[in-house]
Amino acid sequence: MSSETFDIILVGATGFTGRRAAKYFNSHSPKTLKWGIAARNMEKLNRLADELNIEQSRCFKIDTTNPDDVKQVVSKTRIIVTTAGPFSLYGGELIRQCAETGTHYLDITGEVGFIAKMIQKYESSALKSKALLIPFSGFDSVPADITTFLLSQAYDNPVQLSVKSYYRISGGFNGGTIATMLNKFETGEYKEMSDPRLLIQGADQMVHKTDKAQFFGYDTLIRKWSVPFIMGAINSKVVYKTASLFNEKGNKYADSIGYSEHSALSQWYNPLPFLFFTLFLSALTILGPFSWFRNLIKKVMPAPGEGPSEESIENGYFKLKAFAKDEHGSVKKLTMSYPGDPGNKSTVFFLCESALELAENTSSYIDKYGFLTTVSALGPDFIDRLRSRGLHITIDN
Repeated sequence: MSSETFDIILVGATGFTGRRAAKYFNSHSPKTLKWGIAARNMEKLNRLADELNIEQSRCFKIDTTNPDDVKQVVSKTRIIVTTAGPFSLYGGELIRQCAETGTHYLDITGEVGFIAKMIQKYESSALKSKALLIPFSGFDSVPADITTFLLSQAYDNPVQLSVKSYYRISGGFNGGTIATMLNKFETGEYKEMSDPRLLIQGADQMVHKTDKAQFFGYDTLIRKWSVPFIMGAINSKVVYKTASLFNEKGNKYADSIGYSEHSALSQWYNPLPFLFFTLFLSALTILGPFSWFRNLIKKVMPAPGEGPSEESIENGYFKLKAFAKDEHGSVKKLTMSYPGDPGNKSTVFFLCESALELAENTSSYIDKYGFLTTVSALGPDFIDRLRSRGLHITIDN
């Protein structure tokens, strides 16, 4: 590495989410932590540096599809944090070079199929170089990962554990999220999402479907209309990977784990939100593979670099209520919430705090490397950190 090694370099810093992440690091990083920003457009990057009042010597030009650019940036830092998606288009070279050089890596992807391919290609390199690679470090998929871990700890060696999470969210889409979602259809990754074991490498951990995993209708458990949560197909696979990793270490959640996610909508007397989301999800599932539909979405939704207003982001929230049940019917409950738009404020919070935990306490994680999840990599200390910084969690045993 360079003699001027940074602790963290944020890639994609001039994008909509990247700018927010840069501001978060600027406000919350310890003064002793050395961090920089990188993007393709140096003019925009220098303007951001001026806005943050940081030296332009901490700015780096990077085209993440150019191996030489990537090498220059990766060689200057202990940790790469990237918000530059779609990651299947702009993350592969970063992951390869981090895995091969021993540089740690975090992102906010929800592209499960892409990460499965990266694991196949670069897991052995990461293990050899002792690089710790933690994708899914944003709203995809930290809340789901933490929820299942904490609920599993409330049981004593269950044979079968089923967890159902219900989300209530308020917020808007940014263009990067839309581009990533559409890219899943363009690349055909959506066809792989039916495999619950997509991220699991070992054979020991069993998985099962929860009861009514794809339920549409009035849910008597929460007394609200409900549809499957749009992130559920992503988050369930991350949960199963974490469960498998713990199983390999002899600290399994359960012999068989089941996880599903649902949207908690309105009361029984107001079915309109249920009808809207049923139509939306049906249209996305049926029409997403067609280019004309994707082009229509691009015209009416925010473009990359665009997103909700600051007021909308600050006034948003996510609230999660989860129920776990073992083979004996014993039920445990968890609630979790964080203020702010989940796709913009929460995801930046989870990503940046994951990176800061790793940067500030690297010696605690020297035996963690390869492709891991936030919980399997950073564990209870990371959860305590999030709680101390505004993530509200309660567990009812």
